[in-house]
Amino acid sequence: MSNISNLLKENYDLKNELESMVMRVKENEAKHNGFKVIQFSMLLSDNLDEISNKPIKYIEEIFDIERAVLFIRKDALAVAQNFESKGSRVQIVNNEAFSYTFLDDDVRSGTDKSVIHKDFQLMPHDSDYSYVLVPITDNGRIVAALGFYSSDKNRFTKEYNFDFVEEFALIASIALKKLDNAFLLEMQANTDYLTGLPNKFIFDLTGNNSFREYKENGRSFTFFMFDLNNYKYINDELGHLAGDEILKLIARNMRNCIGDYDILGRFGGDEFYLFTETTDKKELNTLIDNLIKAVEETTFIEDFNIKFGFCAGAVIVKEGEFNSFEDIVRLADDRLYKAKNMIKRENGLSLESKVMGIDE
Repeated sequence: MSNISNLLKENYDLKNELESMVMRVKENEAKHNGFKVIQFSMLLSDNLDEISNKPIKYIEEIFDIERAVLFIRKDALAVAQNFESKGSRVQIVNNEAFSYTFLDDDVRSGTDKSVIHKDFQLMPHDSDYSYVLVPITDNGRIVAALGFYSSDKNRFTKEYNFDFVEEFALIASIALKKLDNAFLLEMQANTDYLTGLPNKFIFDLTGNNSFREYKENGRSFTFFMFDLNNYKYINDELGHLAGDEILKLIARNMRNCIGDYDILGRFGGDEFYLFTETTDKKELNTLIDNLIKAVEETTFIEDFNIKFGFCAGAVIVKEGEFNSFEDIVRLADDRLYKAKNMIKRENGLSLESKVMGIDE
């Protein structure tokens, strides 16, 4: 009788073991298929927000961990320069983070923060997790890192199989390179090659979008057209190379005066444009005073006697009736040339800056 009981028990144990093995196989197969989804979603992401909301989020769900984070080295990728971390899955960090973290081995894992340099940690409260950090490289240079964090202190230990982490790091490297190249191409298409400011394409795009928002939602804005004073004289007297350097200096100084959401661009030649959401006349006059001061105080080391300045036409788009953005540009141009005809001159050179359109 005992033999029968033993046989039944052995069969029962074997059945449980087989069922457990089948479950593990199914789980591994599901994770394998899930990981393929993660890889494809990483490669197909068009921006860093998509990477945060899709592949990195999927890793947390499929591998049942508390947090997955893509750390991007601030100055390593152009696509990261203006990215605002809206969540915790993609974070832009200073270069020091990488030099502190990846001192010797490429892959760092552990159950406490001892694997991180004692004076720095990539994520707050690292010591609360078991984690693994793996670098993402481009041409031998570390540009980013992946961090996987689990509240299970034994989840990522020295015995853990890091194959999926390293494989995903390779996929992430390809995806980030693709995003960076696309971003650089877009920047080249949208940026004036000389000054680094938005170009005429952005002028048309921003103008038409702003006008549509104004018509459909009543969203007001102010538009400026600028023309530098004495630029022909500068080119004739100092040469076009000096003229280019002066354009870059003035563009930089003007850009330092505007708000984060204002768009200052180069229309062409010595003409610039500005879109701002500011429509209050007092605030606009303060902005104009700052721009005039920035331009007039520009100095050129080869000739300290050059008098810099500009004329501008402004249009506050909140009360007037306009049928198109072109109507706004036409009015700004009219006011610009009115300003040019009113400024003081001496020996053919303009002696002051003037803006028309704010107080009329």
